[in-house]
Amino acid sequence: MASNLWTSLDKWSNNITTQYNQIHVLHRTLVRRRDASSQKTLLEECNVTPIQTYVSAISTALQQELRNINSSAKQALNMEYPKALRLVVSLWNHFSSKLDVEGLEDVTLPHVNIREVLTPFQCTYLARSLNRLLDPVNIAFPGKTVPSTSEMESIVRIMVSELTAARGDEELKKLSTNNIVKAIRDILNKCDNLMHFGSGISDIASAPTQYHVKNMQVMNVLCTLHSKLEEVPADLSVGRTEVWNMISDNVNSLLNPFSPDRAYFQHSPRHRLRIEKQDIAGCSTYISLIEEAVTHLVSNYLSQLSCKSTILPKLKEFQDSLISLYLHHLCMVRPLGEGGKMKIATDIAEMERVLGGLLDEHTVNEQFKVLRAFRAVLFLSVEDLSTVRNVPRPMLLNHLFSRAGDALLSPYKVAGWTPPQYVAWLYSHPYEVVDMIQGTIQWYEDMIRESGAPSFDPIYPHIIKLLQS
Repeated sequence: MASNLWTSLDKWSNNITTQYNQIHVLHRTLVRRRDASSQKTLLEECNVTPIQTYVSAISTALQQELRNINSSAKQALNMEYPKALRLVVSLWNHFSSKLDVEGLEDVTLPHVNIREVLTPFQCTYLARSLNRLLDPVNIAFPGKTVPSTSEMESIVRIMVSELTAARGDEELKKLSTNNIVKAIRDILNKCDNLMHFGSGISDIASAPTQYHVKNMQVMNVLCTLHSKLEEVPADLSVGRTEVWNMISDNVNSLLNPFSPDRAYFQHSPRHRLRIEKQDIAGCSTYISLIEEAVTHLVSNYLSQLSCKSTILPKLKEFQDSLISLYLHHLCMVRPLGEGGKMKIATDIAEMERVLGGLLDEHTVNEQFKVLRAFRAVLFLSVEDLSTVRNVPRPMLLNHLFSRAGDALLSPYKVAGWTPPQYVAWLYSHPYEVVDMIQGTIQWYEDMIRESGAPSFDPIYPHIIKLLQS
């Protein structure tokens, strides 16, 4: 029955096209020729508009036929609405395209919203399309069971199928995309219900619990969904963004216990601001602690994520935050002798190796370049520091204070802060650091004048030069 219907519709469309082309020729002929006595065009003499009259009649006939079709034909149109839409829209586009010729510039087609004729079929089709999308989602999430990768891939294939059916019509494609976003949100809601957010989930200092394992299984589902959606040739940016946001939130929850302001950095340079010459053998204790933490994170948690490439941006972001905070610590080591420089240089090399283990492929990003550059800065003269371009100026300025005498206090001391408070402030106020250092220098200048000291610290002019650069 369905095949006969489409055969009949194709014949109907071809017949309409042929008749319209004939009407089109007639209309142009009537426009071109004039009555010998009145000199009016034959179209004006006849007082008819063949094209408009024909299109209007076809529109009326189509609406009547669609209202009166039998149940079998209606079912076929409901199931293959996109095909019917393409056929009718193509026909109306043909009508319009034939008017772009000399003599027919003033001809306008009757206002017919051809989509309204097909609205009942569109509504039914979209409702069934949504069911086709949601049914496999419900099957893939039976209770508390985490779906498999193949099930998620199958769901995305159905999404692609729905988009493929809507190809060629932007409005239908947009409506189908809305349905897909609804299905994606249903998946996210079900994933959220599967995950465990109890108080114990943040305790990842030991081996993963069953709740950790399940959460990471759900993250694998989300990563698979995100990676497969990226392959879909359609604008699913809204759906992809929502999936990524959920992935990002869960990765943050996983990494937060390992953040640099937690216990693993409690033995960092901010708590040992004096490095003596005899301490230069081997790396510092905090490096070993960080390596232990990173190894634990990678082997017990990140190794369970099958789509690590998807969360790579988050891992790089985490890696960058560790390096940035670490560099802020290093800039505050004071006083800094030759032995201390050697010690920090060794620590930097070890830190680079340890943090490189976060990623499957070691990539030298910008923060790694800054870390390496700072190792070279340690051994530069103060005169050469102003020429350094690959280390942020605030870091160089803070580092200069470590080379100054006791009278030129570090900014955090002038502010009455502890080193941890200053580091936290540096990390959260990157654009205000130079202003704070300028305030520290102003305080120092006032102090020197009031005390009547004979001269400024030798480092002072270099800080001024760097501030003015």
